[in-house]
Amino acid sequence: MNRRIHIYLWLGALFVACQWLAPASMRPLRTTLASVPDITCTAITTSINFGNADPTLGLTYLSNLNSDVNLNTTGFLTYYCTNASSASQNIDVCISISNPGGSSQRSMSGPKNGSLDYQLYKDAGKTQTWGSNTSSKWGTPYIGTVAVPANGTSAPITLPIYAAIDSSQGISWTTKKTGPYSATYGNSDVAFDTGPANTGCNNASGGGTISGFQVLANLVPTCQVATNPLDFGGLDGDPSNATATTTLTVSCVSEIGYRVGLDNGKNWDGTTRRMRGGPTHSDYVPYQLYRGNCSTEWGNTDGTDTQTGTQPSQMFTVCGKIPPGQGSATPGDYFDAVTVYVYY
Repeated sequence: MNRRIHIYLWLGALFVACQWLAPASMRPLRTTLASVPDITCTAITTSINFGNADPTLGLTYLSNLNSDVNLNTTGFLTYYCTNASSASQNIDVCISISNPGGSSQRSMSGPKNGSLDYQLYKDAGKTQTWGSNTSSKWGTPYIGTVAVPANGTSAPITLPIYAAIDSSQGISWTTKKTGPYSATYGNSDVAFDTGPANTGCNNASGGGTISGFQVLANLVPTCQVATNPLDFGGLDGDPSNATATTTLTVSCVSEIGYRVGLDNGKNWDGTTRRMRGGPTHSDYVPYQLYRGNCSTEWGNTDGTDTQTGTQPSQMFTVCGKIPPGQGSATPGDYFDAVTVYVYY
C-alpha cells in the first residue's frame, strides 16, 4: 500500500496516515449481590480506541519533530444507582479495573505475537493509575459517593478513563508487526462494589453490574518531513538563470526504499512550475526543481522522477532554477507552495 506524506514547501507541515477504527465492543456484565440493602448500581463502559498509533522514539534526534502519534485517548464509564426503599441513601461506590491475564503490565496483543504496552488512568495528568480493590499492582480503584433518592434513581455520572500508550517501547518497524492491536476486559477484570457512605472500598462488596470493554489501536509506521524555504534571494531586473538550493529531511523509522516526490506547486500552468507575485501585482516567474545535482528534474510520478531514500533518516538537496529568457520582472516578492510526497 502506498501512503503519502504531504507538507507545503514554503515549506511547512506534516502528515498523518490512513484511518482505521475498530468497532466498539461490549463485554458481558459482571453481576454481584448488593452490599447496601435496596441499592443496585449499573455501569456501562465504552471501548477505548487509540485509532492509528505510532510509538516510535527513533526520531527524537530531529529537534523539531516528534514521532509519537496518537498515544493518548479517553474512554468513558457511566454509572447510576437505583434505590428500592422509601428513604434516600448516600452510598460509596468502588469501581475496579484489573488487567486481562492478571499480569502487572497492561498490553495489547497484535500481529506476529506483537505487544503494545499502555496504561489506564483516573486523572487527566496521568499520575493515578486506575486499578483494583483486590491488588495494588494495577493502581487504586475509583471511589465516589452517590446520593440515591427514595424510590428513585441517581443522576448518571460519567467518568473519563484516560489511556496512554507507552512511548518508550522502541518499536522497530523492521519486524513489521503493524496492524490491529487489542486487549479485552471481561467479567473477571472489572468490578463494581457498593458500601456505606464514607467508608470507601473498605466495606464495599457487590451491589453493582459493570460492562467489560476493549482497548484498541492500529499500529502504523509514519514518515515525517522537515523542510526549509527555497529562497532565490534579491534579484535585480531579469531573474533568468538564477539558482538556489535548500534541503528537506525525510525520516521513516527503519524504513528504506521510500520514494520522495515534489508536486508542481500551486501556480502550475499545465507546462511549468511558477511563482506568483504579490501582494501588489499578480505576475508570474517560472522555475524548475531538480535533485541535488541540479540537472535531473524532480517530480511526483512514483518510481519515475521521484528520489529514493536509502537511509531511515536522510537529508535531500533541492535545487531550484529560473529558466533563461525571462526578461525584466515586475519588482516585488514571488511565492509558490510545493507539496512533498513520501511513498512507502
